[in-house]
Parts: sequence; C-alpha cells; structure tokens
Amino acid sequence: MYIVPPLDSASHWLTASNIVYVAGALLTFGAAIHVLLEKRAVLAGRRQRESFWAEASVVIAASVSVLGTIGAIHFSNTVSHFKDVDLATYEKQADSQIAQLNKEAADATESAGDANLKNTQLQIELSSHETTESKAEAELAKENKATSDFAHALAQQQATMAEQAHVSPILTDYQITALAAALGPFRGSDVLFHATSDTTVLRLKRTIEIAFQRAGITESYNSIDMGELYQGVTVAVHDPADVPGLANALVLSLRAAGIDVQTASVPQRVPAGKVALFLGPN
Repeated sequence: MYIVPPLDSASHWLTASNIVYVAGALLTFGAAIHVLLEKRAVLAGRRQRESFWAEASVVIAASVSVLGTIGAIHFSNTVSHFKDVDLATYEKQADSQIAQLNKEAADATESAGDANLKNTQLQIELSSHETTESKAEAELAKENKATSDFAHALAQQQATMAEQAHVSPILTDYQITALAAALGPFRGSDVLFHATSDTTVLRLKRTIEIAFQRAGITESYNSIDMGELYQGVTVAVHDPADVPGLANALVLSLRAAGIDVQTASVPQRVPAGKVALFLGPN
C-alpha cells in the first residue's frame, strides 16, 4: 500500500484551495457584473425588480472565494510546518552521523598508533636478536600489514567525513587540537579572514578561529561579507612564487581534517607575505 507523505498531501490541498479561491473570485466578478446589469435594467424600466438568483449568485460566489481563501491560508501554514519538521529531522540525523564518523575515525587513529608502536618494538628485537631474524621478519610483515589495514580504514573514514563536511562542515575538538598543533610553529603570525554570511559557513569559521587562538595566530582582518559569495574553502597568497610556510601548513592541516581546500593567488586582496582564508558554501 502506498502512503502519501503529509507534506505532499498538504501541498496538493494547498493547490486545490488556490484553485477554489481563483474560481470563487471569477464567479464573484461574474455575479457582480450580472447584478450591475440587472440594476441598470431596473433603472431603465426594462425590468420591474432584480431577480433573486442574481443576488444569490453573488453570495454563493463570495462563499466559494472565502472557502478557497481559508483553505489556502490553512494548508500554506501546514506545508510550512511540515517543511520545518523535515529540516529539523534532517539536521539531527546529519549531526548524529557526523558524531559517529568522528568516533570511528578516532578509534581507527588510536589503533593505527598501537600498530606503529608494535612495529617499532619488533624492529628493536630484530637488531638485537640476529639469530631469530627470519621469525622476526615474518612478524614484522604481519604487523606492517595490520598497520596498512588500519591506515586504509582511517583513509576511508576521512573520505566519508569529507563527504559529510559538504552537509555540515565543522571541526571536532580533536581536529581543532590537531590544527592548533600544526600551526603552533607560526605563533604570532596573522591571517586575513573573509567569510560569507551563511549559517553553515559561520559554524566552520568559528571552529577554525578557536584553533587560531590556541596556536597564537592573530586575525589582522576579519570580515563577514554580505554581498560576495565565496565557493568552498580557499587559502590565498599574494604571489604563487613566494608562498609563506603558514599557508602550506594551513592547507595540509585542513585537508587532514577532511576539508576540501583550494589554493589561489589574489594579489589585489592579499598583501605580499600574507595569508588569507576565504570561506563560502560548497
């Protein structure tokens, strides 16, 4: 059995109400013309009095128009309500999926670190016990495979997170800490920050600003532009032949967090030796 979604049903009723409203308005107009003609006929002496059905037609037509108006208002409010409910449900599901992916990525990273530690221990044993070289090499190959498997799983998780970032791009606490650590060597540097006035973009902007604060990176220029629309995340410099180290570190650390970063040279907006960050919707 096929069940019509509430939003589709309300939309159909809204369309029908609009049709009834238009039909009632047309009938009212036609009835008014008819009554006007009869009044003129009575005044001219061609008729003794106006007919009952002429007056009744005006009332009926007006009633149809009123019913159409009430239906249009009611179902318009209903459609808006269902859309708000659908949007809230979608945002809740997206946040839940992102939280789950972040947890899985953190687990994969921790497992990969454990595998690397075991790999190092095996290499030490190999150098101090040459008589058991063949056995150690076999164990080392096994651990290397485990490391590769974990690294592959981590890459898949990061790719999935990058897809989720198109829905709601935002840095987790773990990613903020990693970004701040990567930018730590550039403490005292400053960045020109431009962002489009968009709720999703401003959420990502806020998490990047937290990482800047922890790393000691200042913002010599910070704007939220209403008239300009930037596309995605772009790290810009003045001259591609002279790229500051901060720009490279910013690109690599944001990509490691699953953010699709573009690079550009914008000499008319970025002074020589400076780095600018442009944020806009994907």
